[in-house]
Amino acid sequence: MAQATLTKTLEVPKEKLYAAITRYEEYPQFVTGCKKVEVERKAPGQARAKYFTNILGKDLWYTLEHSEDEGAGKVTWKLLESDLLKVDNGTWTLKDLGGGKTEVTYAIEIEFKIWIPGPVLKTLTATSLPMVIAEMEKRAKGAA
Repeated sequence: MAQATLTKTLEVPKEKLYAAITRYEEYPQFVTGCKKVEVERKAPGQARAKYFTNILGKDLWYTLEHSEDEGAGKVTWKLLESDLLKVDNGTWTLKDLGGGKTEVTYAIEIEFKIWIPGPVLKTLTATSLPMVIAEMEKRAKGAA
């Protein structure tokens, strides 16, 4: 299993970043490798999303249960089912720094059902974090 955490300060208001993160159905428009997302919301602050994506040149799908707390600036997820993932859990934590700046912490733990060499998995996890944060920041800056 690979785990990684990254904290950065972004030049974007917390509420815009939070909106970009929680609009899962829009991910195919700006998240690398994401092809399609089907979202089901049964209650405020709860979402179940089925993602169709490509990782390491392999198409896969997975369903995540998201818990959202806008006031606390926190979004967590856990894996419910997948064709290739055994574990996919994580958290977005946003802290308003004032002046249109937000401190964002993105943490993830991931494990595949198939064997992937440890160094490859660690590199994948470590390189994907900065990319995902940058994509969310760009999306949030473009949001109205």
